[in-house]
Amino acid sequence: MIDQLWALTDYTLNTLYNKNVPVIWGYQNAARIKKPYVMLNYTTDDLPDHEIMDKFVDLNGMRVISSWRKAVVDMQFYDAHNSISLASFMASAFATDKSLDKQMELNCSIGTRLFLQRVPALINESQYEDRAIYQFDFYYTEMMKEDVGFIATVIVDGTYEGSLTDNLTCNEVISFPYPAQNPAVPPGES
Repeated sequence: MIDQLWALTDYTLNTLYNKNVPVIWGYQNAARIKKPYVMLNYTTDDLPDHEIMDKFVDLNGMRVISSWRKAVVDMQFYDAHNSISLASFMASAFATDKSLDKQMELNCSIGTRLFLQRVPALINESQYEDRAIYQFDFYYTEMMKEDVGFIATVIVDGTYEGSLTDNLTCNEVISFPYPAQNPAVPPGES
């Protein structure tokens, strides 16, 4: 599931415009809910050829790896008699300044608009229900944390033989007090 897609849809529809329309994922195998509602599904997921690794490693040895993704979203609107009106409203609402601000916050965006049409759905062998479909490209960033870790202690222990005078011996422990490992040491002090 693409969390940003659900968050953006619910925010735009229900927080910005107070439509009070439930947003659900397709293929939930649950009982049908009362209309109106919006059902989300995506059909493809494109992956780029590379990931972006953040150069910053935090004090716990963690860094963020991220990459953009592209999905073709199939947003279906079910209303009693006028699903296309709700779908058309949603297509416009995604382009408002406040929705675009939310897209920036969620690190996602609506791309090419592919399809907006009223397509009644068959509910049994002889009855249809009103449905509209809005399809678009959806770009988003997927992120995960990687435990890079730190080398906090290096132990050098060994001898060098072959000197003209004496054999050399080295026994040394080199440690760096990371604040996360030694809370008594404030950052920047040793």
